[in-house]
Amino acid sequence: MASNITVDTISKGATVKAVDQIVDTTSSQICKAWVNFNGTLVAASMIRASYNVSSITDNGVGDYTVNFTTAMPDVNYSVSCGQCDWNNGRSFGVYDARSTFTKQLVSSVRVRNAAQSTDTLDIVNASVTIHSN
Repeated sequence: MASNITVDTISKGATVKAVDQIVDTTSSQICKAWVNFNGTLVAASMIRASYNVSSITDNGVGDYTVNFTTAMPDVNYSVSCGQCDWNNGRSFGVYDARSTFTKQLVSSVRVRNAAQSTDTLDIVNASVTIHSN
């Protein structure tokens, strides 16, 4: 039998903190940023849900910059992308590693959605996850 504990705050004596203030976000074992977005919408409406992502910049068809709320400690972070096009029965995703395209900065990362061809396209279901020290 599974058990769940649900709390909004935890206190020790007179100190009361929200649960999300207790998580050690400096650990290298947790996700530093993630976003689930709809790339077919205008940039201001794209984000469905996120953590440590302030906005997405639409650079053109299938070309996005994910902007972080809090910067990464350096540019040596891991980027994972996943995209699905349910309407056409395809799943694909590219974190374009060509140095002329990809811009992996401490404040953002540029990614693109592409099928097996070199054509980029906007996707309804896209996600990006960042891990860093």
